[in-house]
Amino acid sequence: MQPFYSIAFYNVENLFDTYDDPNTYDDDFTPEGSKQWTRKRYRNKLGKLGKAISEIGKRKIGFPPSIVALAEVENKTVLRDLLNISHLKKTPYRYIHFDSLDERGVDVALLYNSDEFRVNHAEPIRPPHFIDDKGIEDFTRDVLYVNGKLQDSLIHIFVVHLPSQRNQNINQAKRDAIAQQIKSKIDYILSDEENPLIVILGDFNANPDDNTLYKYFKSVGNHLKQNSTQFFNPMELLMSENKFTTLHRRKWILYDQMLFSKSFTDSDTALNLIDTEIFNPYFLQEWNRKYKGQPFRTYIGRKYIGGYSDHFPIYSILKIK
Repeated sequence: MQPFYSIAFYNVENLFDTYDDPNTYDDDFTPEGSKQWTRKRYRNKLGKLGKAISEIGKRKIGFPPSIVALAEVENKTVLRDLLNISHLKKTPYRYIHFDSLDERGVDVALLYNSDEFRVNHAEPIRPPHFIDDKGIEDFTRDVLYVNGKLQDSLIHIFVVHLPSQRNQNINQAKRDAIAQQIKSKIDYILSDEENPLIVILGDFNANPDDNTLYKYFKSVGNHLKQNSTQFFNPMELLMSENKFTTLHRRKWILYDQMLFSKSFTDSDTALNLIDTEIFNPYFLQEWNRKYKGQPFRTYIGRKYIGGYSDHFPIYSILKIK
């Protein structure tokens, strides 16, 4: 049994297939749509994402991630196609995905190495319905909840892609409602298990100092000050070191995060958090002088540039005693 494993999160920037889904607003991502999303472009993106995922954390522990949470995937088709890419075929990855009611049709999902992680249970946590400013029902992405064993350690995983903060009147209420749903599930786990291993990871559409993280998850940036009801957020330290994963309006931000329950940082537990990093090697970065160092994304606006994603992945290294 290997002593080190990694868990990752990657917002893969609009991983759509090329077919029109009449139930979602995916028209732009078709060959006839405004993005001219052809089969060739789709296959190019899959190849790039496969390469990126296979390399996350590999230089540090010698293996690709055991668990990879994803955001902005359209459906099971894109996940099956992704796992058929040569970079990923050698690892026995499987996926977990549930279709949400999101209008754009983008969801979260989980990839896992079935030799290392055994799934016990998986379910979507569906946000309550909201009415927007025009009186129209407003839907958003589900949270994915999975529990299973990494070797012999039971882990509870919440994969999130919270609504943006653009429309505060509607979206803040949605953010709060979703965070409360996660908190309620966590409270149940804490009441049912002694020292559970819980990780919340994903795109929070907010930096680590956002009030949502403090209010609902009691996040702290120093695990030495963490108590049993708080979550350690290592991204606070990374942000203080000016490390970021993406840009919004030309400003660097750190919306991609992982939060860990106290059991991950207790020295007497079987599974310990060792390190958390942003994965941003040269091949994931823009080489153009104007955008140098930024994520090499698939599109800039409607202009196709053929990159990976507009986010860098993040990952954590775990040690099993």
